[in-house]
Amino acid sequence: MKNRLIAAGVGVALAASLSACGSSNSGSSATGTISVVAGENFYGNIVSQIGGSHVKVTSIISDPNTDPHEYESSAKNAADIESARLVVDNGVGYDDFMNQLLQTAPDSNRTVITASKVLGIGGSNPNPHLWYDTAKMPELATAIAADLGKIQPDNAATFRANAAAFTKSLAPITAVIDKIKTKYAGTKIAYTERVPGYLVQAAGLDLGIPASFTQAVEDGDDPSPADTAAFDQALKTHTVKALLYNAQVTDAQTDQLKALATSSGVPIVPVTETMPPTAKDYQAWQLSQAQALLTALGG
Repeated sequence: MKNRLIAAGVGVALAASLSACGSSNSGSSATGTISVVAGENFYGNIVSQIGGSHVKVTSIISDPNTDPHEYESSAKNAADIESARLVVDNGVGYDDFMNQLLQTAPDSNRTVITASKVLGIGGSNPNPHLWYDTAKMPELATAIAADLGKIQPDNAATFRANAAAFTKSLAPITAVIDKIKTKYAGTKIAYTERVPGYLVQAAGLDLGIPASFTQAVEDGDDPSPADTAAFDQALKTHTVKALLYNAQVTDAQTDQLKALATSSGVPIVPVTETMPPTAKDYQAWQLSQAQALLTALGG
C-alpha cells in the first residue's frame, strides 16, 4: 500500500480547526494524563499498555471496516494532533497523512515516534506492515517507554516496567512462529498483499506466487495477466499450502482467489491491517493470526 494512505480534505478546514483550538499544547503535564495520538490502533494499544492510566490515547485508524488505502484525514484528526504531547506513526509511506497533519500543527514540545525510524526500516521499497514483525516490537515498546518517561520522569520506572511486561507477553507468539518454522520451513504459501510478510518470513515460509502480483495490488494497480495466471495455477495445483489474504481490503479479484483456493482445497487465512475490536490487545490479535496460519499448514 505504498503511498496509498493519502491525506485528503486537510487544507483550509484543518487550518481553521487549529486556529480555533489555539496554538498552545495542553496535551500533558508532569503529573497529569499524557495525550497521545497513534496513527493506527495497534500502536495505540501498545502505548496504552505501556502508559497505563497515565496516558489518554486516540487512534486515528481504528475501524476494521475502513479501507486504510483510502483513508482521508479530518478536522477532528487535526485537532487531536494539535493537543497531543506524543504522536506515534508508522512511516515508510504507510501513513503519510500523519506527516501532513503534523505539518499543519507544528509544536516543538511534541514528541513524535516513527516506528520505521526506531526499527531502522528504510530503503526504496520496504514492507510497511512493521507491526507484523513481532520480534521487533520490544524495540518500539522501549522507545515509547523512554519518551513517556521524559515527559513524566516521576513515572519513568513504571513505563519501563510496563514495556518489559509487554515484551514478555510476546513469548506465546514467538513460540507459535518457532513451531511453524520447525515443522514447515520452506513451505510455499500465497498472499494477496504483503500485510503478513514479516510473519511469513519469521516462520521460514516461502512465497509461492509472483512477488510482482502483491506489489501491483499494494500500488493500486492491476496485476499482469501472467502473474494472475501464475497465482491461479499455484492454487489449482496446490503448490501453495495456504492463502493469506487481507480481509480488510477485498475486491472481485480477491474474492475470485478465495473461491479458487476453496475449490482447490487450499486453506484460507484472513489477516487484517487494523486490530479488530474483538481482539483483547495487540498480542492476542497477532497470536490468533499466527495460530490460524499454523492450523492451516496442518498444526
